[in-house]
Amino acid sequence: MKRKILLIILMTIFLIGCGDVSIDNNEAGDDNFSNDVDVTDSDIEELQEVDSEEPDNVSEQPDYDDCGPHLLSDWMEPEDDWKSWSYLKMIGVISDYYGEYEPAVYVNGKINLDSGSTDLTEGSYLNYQSQVLIAQASTYEYRTIDSLKGVIDSWEAMWQFSQQLVPVMKEEGLCEAGFGGMMFFRHMHTDIELDSVGNVSSQQIRKSCYIAISETDELEEEGEIYDVPVGDIFICIYNNIDGSVGEKLYMMFKNEMTEDKGRILEYFNTRSDDTVAVYGDEDFTPLCQCYDEEGNEVNCWQYDGPGGPEECPDYVPQEHCNPAGNDNDEVSDNNVDEENDEDVQ
Repeated sequence: MKRKILLIILMTIFLIGCGDVSIDNNEAGDDNFSNDVDVTDSDIEELQEVDSEEPDNVSEQPDYDDCGPHLLSDWMEPEDDWKSWSYLKMIGVISDYYGEYEPAVYVNGKINLDSGSTDLTEGSYLNYQSQVLIAQASTYEYRTIDSLKGVIDSWEAMWQFSQQLVPVMKEEGLCEAGFGGMMFFRHMHTDIELDSVGNVSSQQIRKSCYIAISETDELEEEGEIYDVPVGDIFICIYNNIDGSVGEKLYMMFKNEMTEDKGRILEYFNTRSDDTVAVYGDEDFTPLCQCYDEEGNEVNCWQYDGPGGPEECPDYVPQEHCNPAGNDNDEVSDNNVDEENDEDVQ
């Protein structure tokens, strides 16, 4: 019964748009910026507890007044048959998705893919419209162009799950969900400009590419078939009530991942009626989106900004894969507005 309740909660999860990365004075990697986090004595004690000795049974129900010993890194180790995987252990206060950014006080994350490994060092918990909780983790490099301009090369991961998971797990006395969060991983390049005192005065995303998403497994429940993320979620519900803004979360995530481009495209383009958007449809979502310096979307195979161009995708007709510098005068055949140049990547 407990598993069924949690699955019902999982099935209510919906995908929200990732939006633009918001870069403030805490998120760049140059001397002009600060990465300091205000860690209190209480936070230090919590981090010491995280590294304390392993209890006899790591999966036993935790004492909510002493969470640390249960947040053990061994729990995050991937299954032997996972070729691509991700994990995250993070402690932090939940902030509003549209509000002020509040960094987590402890972040330990990793993405391991065929294309390479990425350590995640920054993060935060976000509450989206009192419905979805997001664990967002990232890492970045800041490259100086001149004294007032630079480029942030960032890798960003998001784990999404229903806010209702918090009160349900607390009521049922659980600390493991038995399934993973819906997870997305992308690579971004962002232009920034600085004012005379080194603060960010403007920013413009130039390139954003989805690299991997959660692997899923089909699950049948009362005659319905659902795609459930392969992995697990661990919550030490430390004085939590319902996952509202201002509560602190102590959590771990692990997921099997897939880099299959066809499956990623299908996931992002599956509509609510189970039809799938394709290249040329107004609601089609590509793997990569590229923009010029003014923010106008351009074909990624004709893009000349930070991160460089992409190869023209297989799903794009050859006649649309024009050499760089040529006009996209063929896109009207695919019902794409020529003037808006919404040819997709």
